[in-house]
Amino acid sequence: MDTAHLPRIDAARCTGCERCIEICPTQALAQVNGKAILLYPERCTFCTLCEDICPTNAIALPFLIVFAEQKKV
Repeated sequence: MDTAHLPRIDAARCTGCERCIEICPTQALAQVNGKAILLYPERCTFCTLCEDICPTNAIALPFLIVFAEQKKV
């Protein structure tokens, strides 16, 4: 599995509030030693909910959306 596009969690910024864990629709995140981690990366659907809800900006999704060019008719 290519992990380059998975959410990255900065443990130094994570306060352990569990908001990301509660909002994750696939339960890909968990809390270990008071910090959020991506426990099940294969479950991640890149929905960005965890990144959006994090109050300390500890989560970043480093993927890039590329739109295809439309064919001229």
